[in-house]
Amino acid sequence: MPQAESTGKCPFSAPDTPEDLARSWSVYQPWLQQDPVSHWNTVRELAPVVRSEEAGGYWILTRYEDIEWAARNADVFSSAQVGIPHRDVMPVKQIPIQLDGDEHRNWRRTLSDLFNPSVVNHFEPQMRRAAVEAIEPIAAKGECEFITEFATALPAETFLLNFGIGREYLQPLLEHKTWLRRVGIPNARNDEELWAANRPLWDFFSEAIDRRRSEGTEGRMDVFSRLLESTYDDRKPTQDEMVNAAFVSMLASLDTTTAALGLVFLHLAENPQVQDLIARSPESIPAIVEELIRHEPVSTTGRILTQDVERHGVTMRKGDRVMLSWGMSGLDPSVFERPDEVDFSRSSTRQLAFGIGPHRCLGMHVARRILKVALEEWHRLIPRYHVAAGSAPTRHYSPARGVADLHLVAG
Repeated sequence: MPQAESTGKCPFSAPDTPEDLARSWSVYQPWLQQDPVSHWNTVRELAPVVRSEEAGGYWILTRYEDIEWAARNADVFSSAQVGIPHRDVMPVKQIPIQLDGDEHRNWRRTLSDLFNPSVVNHFEPQMRRAAVEAIEPIAAKGECEFITEFATALPAETFLLNFGIGREYLQPLLEHKTWLRRVGIPNARNDEELWAANRPLWDFFSEAIDRRRSEGTEGRMDVFSRLLESTYDDRKPTQDEMVNAAFVSMLASLDTTTAALGLVFLHLAENPQVQDLIARSPESIPAIVEELIRHEPVSTTGRILTQDVERHGVTMRKGDRVMLSWGMSGLDPSVFERPDEVDFSRSSTRQLAFGIGPHRCLGMHVARRILKVALEEWHRLIPRYHVAAGSAPTRHYSPARGVADLHLVAG
């Protein structure tokens, strides 16, 4: 890291001043991995708009009202580049998250019905069965590594259920997704390497669509069946467009939901009084989920400006990149009273964990239901649990902040 080289400081040591914190900010900084929240609070107090010089330089909007403003002005804050640094994981734009304007609106219209609450309700019994099948062996042995044994598996199984893909494909899907996030995107020498590496998964989704087409779609609720019956801009989606949407849905949903599960269950494991609340009042679970996804920030994405724009006396130029931390916005004291405290009776549910505006997360109903089902079934089978003695959960800060490992013990 350039600053560590010039100052002689350990790369795991945070800069000394708020100004240097802002200039050095990156979700990949070693000194931010365990605790980005306290440093974020410091930067937010510095200014509503700050500049990081990492990854070629970009602006950071630190406050809720500005993040919301940017999200609602998608014509200015384009989604053409959603990462900082941005990597193109396929040779075409990702549907729908990298699209803007009418193209984005038309695809949202096509895709929104595929993930609405009625579809989630349809698949909930299977989702619940998958959760129970994952929890029962954990309950039997009395311990687990929560991330690999539950938090990673349940969102992936739900993805397969929603898309009508057999459970026998779970492990190959997880292995490729894990490789892409941990090895492929950070280490590929160029985007062409990523495209080549992703080709087998692209072909896998294409073959799954062909199977669904040959088996028939009548009466089926899965995403591929409904895509085959859908229209986009008064025409049928092409095969590549359907594969693109499936690929993007996998990337967008698996890591973020796994991250949320890890952070939520870490909080629960460290706070037995909340476990007791769930046992006494299971109807409180939706409120618990909503408050904990506010309190435990997960998602950060990027935007690129289509024109010059001024905010709080700062002029950001066309072509500049801007970081939007959806999760951190839930800690803004100007919006949430005592934001660092967990309060399940909060009247405000204005948190932006799933974004807002035209690019609001299509999968938010699925994600919320996964969290609800996970809490219900886990606490039915394992009502009391704690972090294993001698273990220290490893947190990570990234576009999907979460927990890398979490060893839990029942009782």
